[in-house]
Amino acid sequence: MGTHKGKIVMGTHHRKKIFPLWGGALGLSGALLLAPPALAQDRDATLEALRTQMEAMQRQIERLESEQQRATAEARERERVPDNVVTGGDTPGSFMIPGTNTSFQIGGYAKFDAIYDLDQDLGDTLFVDAIDATDDDSDTSFKAHARQSRLYIKSSTPTMLGDATTHFEGDFFGTRGTETFTNGSSFRLRHAYGEVAGLLAGQTWSNFMHFSAYPTTVDFDGPVGVSFIRQAQLRYTLPAGPGDLSFSLENPEGTGFDGSRDTAPDLVARYHWIGERAAVETAAVGRRLKTDDPAASGDDSAIGYGVMLAGNLDVTDSTRLMAGAIYGDGVGRYIYTANGSEDSGIGAAVIDANGDLDTIEAYGFNVAATQQWTDKFSSVLSFGQVRGDRSRDQSPEANRTLQSIHFGHFYQLTDPVTLMFEVSRAYKELENRDSEDNTRLQFAAQYNF
Repeated sequence: MGTHKGKIVMGTHHRKKIFPLWGGALGLSGALLLAPPALAQDRDATLEALRTQMEAMQRQIERLESEQQRATAEARERERVPDNVVTGGDTPGSFMIPGTNTSFQIGGYAKFDAIYDLDQDLGDTLFVDAIDATDDDSDTSFKAHARQSRLYIKSSTPTMLGDATTHFEGDFFGTRGTETFTNGSSFRLRHAYGEVAGLLAGQTWSNFMHFSAYPTTVDFDGPVGVSFIRQAQLRYTLPAGPGDLSFSLENPEGTGFDGSRDTAPDLVARYHWIGERAAVETAAVGRRLKTDDPAASGDDSAIGYGVMLAGNLDVTDSTRLMAGAIYGDGVGRYIYTANGSEDSGIGAAVIDANGDLDTIEAYGFNVAATQQWTDKFSSVLSFGQVRGDRSRDQSPEANRTLQSIHFGHFYQLTDPVTLMFEVSRAYKELENRDSEDNTRLQFAAQYNF
């Protein structure tokens, strides 16, 4: 399409479509004008219908011309971009690699944590299992670190099966170096997976996680009694009614007994539903546990399982309640922090007096409430507990009950900067009923990018 002396000149393609329509309409209107007077009323009605039809055709012509102009402008714009120039990607905040159709996004944050423990030094996180239940002395300690600082890279590539996405992410909660000179900490892999058409392969959160009831805390670890684990897996997710259903084969890891040997992947099934003001999810995991410990003179293998139910509800536009519960026999490391050594942790199984590998019954739960006071200020109160059923006679110093409370406050100083303060308490009780606790004060500043 072009212009000639200020008038629109349409291309051949549009003339072929539009001129026959106009010719037919004009011919029919001429015939009606020559009709006898008896047909005057019918003629007027028909002419009105033709007028309406021609107006609709005119609008169609204008739409086609507008689309052609836009397509031409976009084509010319693409032709002007050299092959070595970075352009905006197809996903928000992303960019496109020159010469490809893959969009990349880079992000993360830098976080500073200042920690003051009133009773026992628990380190960089409120790791409840680290409490010494036999130490009743009050030993205050201060610590500062930036280990939670995080970096991620995401990609999205359109394919015949839909967008193929990848996610790579890590932080610095790997091996901690000396604090004398640089406070060095090694980079640690958190996520590394790809996904297309509902098929996910790689390392990410377990399919047994309950995200709908996982509260935000200033402390990196968060509450006990929740499902918290990342591991390599093969997962398939498909729509199911108002939600989605997913199945996964996940990397196994026996905990709580010597000589554990992994012989089969853990099997997980999960259903997740999200509504306008609520969310619900449930999951089940099945495990095969085995040991090569010579002490297992009887049955050296066992079957473990676990079930989970969690959800949240927005009771007002600014208040959300959430709760989750996990129960299992041999569920072990899927409940935070039920994992641990064969001596102290609740674990997944233990070799009993008869030489049999015996699974350990355990459960965990958590509840939380979040309150958005203003657009920039919010608070979160959460409580969690995990308990295990180990024989007091065989394991008197094993964990019986672990509890945590977090009361955190978050203020968004500006879009990428958040200031945080939290008071938390950790409690640990052994099978022999020895117990201790620790109270922690924590300040943090997080800078997103």
